[in-house]
Formats: sequence, structure tokens, C-alpha cells
Amino acid sequence: MAEVKAFSPRTARRERARATRSRMLAAAFELFVRQGYAPTTMGQIAAAAGVAVQTVHFTFHTKAELLQEVLTKYAAGEEDPDPVMERPWMKEALATPNPYRQLALVTDHGIDIYKRMAPLTPALQAAASVDGQVAALMASIAAARRSGMEAAIEALARKGSLREGLDVKHATDLMVVLNSHETFLGLAVGAGWSVEQFKAWLYLTLCEQLLAPATAADLVAATAGLSYHEQLSRTEKS
Repeated sequence: MAEVKAFSPRTARRERARATRSRMLAAAFELFVRQGYAPTTMGQIAAAAGVAVQTVHFTFHTKAELLQEVLTKYAAGEEDPDPVMERPWMKEALATPNPYRQLALVTDHGIDIYKRMAPLTPALQAAASVDGQVAALMASIAAARRSGMEAAIEALARKGSLREGLDVKHATDLMVVLNSHETFLGLAVGAGWSVEQFKAWLYLTLCEQLLAPATAADLVAATAGLSYHEQLSRTEKS
């Protein structure tokens, strides 16, 4: 007979609070995507989540803070995620001695973040143009994103892998522009590319722009086990 796990009253309350928080975040995400940030009220979010509006205010304080929590959850694909630089895939990317594998990992997992956030991007852009708190939030996210990419470029530089004549600053500039929400939206949404096609293109482009030349076989081998490996294999064979 399966053992039934007993929960203390405190644990049960924590689990209920966590479930309630999750419902509020899901409701906010859906409403922000469907009708935009500015038209969405805390009352609408509360109603969609099945809670009192006071609960939403008590938990998140302001709509801008709620948006930040939504971004954190849906960008990572989970609640209470580790910072990007502390996630296992990023640690693996920074630690690998193979610079092509580093870019392969960063491309695979980083683009998954863009994919999860794509539905919310129009609402974020519109909100940032009219709400100072949201604009400040987006600026802080952009700064953190650049800092993370600079750390990845510095790891490549320590490996002696940057192509000749390219310094850390210019390499970071290239990474920030090429590996961006805007580029993803333009090709994977606007031009109708599949996510795997975009990942394969971005990986090859980053390798060409940032690293010393490699054989097609080495480039493909570095993506083994990743979501776009087969797409890249077909591309290099054609």
C-alpha cells in the first residue's frame, strides 16, 4: 500500500499560497497577452485567478511588480528560477573548453527564453512607452542581458577563442544585437522560420562572427543532443 504523505498545517498553508500565487501569475500573463498591459486591471487579474483583489495587491503590491514576476516566471518556464548565470546550462556553457559547444548551448537555451516570452513582447513594448516603472524594468533587464552576454564573451576570450582582431567589447556588441528578442521576432515570428531553423542560423552566424573558422563537421558535432542538431545537420548537408 502506498504511503500517504502527511502535511502539517503550516506546509498546507504554504502550498495553498504557492498555488494561489501561480494562478495569479497565469491569469496576469494571459490577460497581458490578450488585451495588453495598460487595459488590464488588478481587479480583472483577481477575478480570472479566483481571488480577492486585495490578495493580488498584498502579494505583488503594484501592477509593474506583478509584471516583473510574470516575466521572471515565464522567461524561465518555472517559478522561483535561479538567475540565468547560475542555471546548469549556463554553467556548462561557461565551463566547457569547446567554444563552439559554448555558443551551441547559449543559443539553444537562450532562444527558448525568447520563444516563451514572444507572446508577451507586444504588451511589454507598449507598456514601456507609457509607464515609467515598466520602462525602468525593461532597461534593467536589457542591462542584465548585456552583462550576461559579456560574461559569456569573456569566457570565450579566456579560452583564446575569439577571432583575430575582435575584442570583448565589439564581440559583446555583436552578440547583443544578433542574439536578441528583436532578431528572433523578425525571423521566427515575422518571417515564419521555425525555432529550430532560427537556432541553427543564429549558432552558425555567431560562430562565424565571433570565433576562428571551424569545419562543418566540428560545428555540427558541437550541437549534439541539442534541439536543433538535426536541423543543423540537414542544413550543412544541403
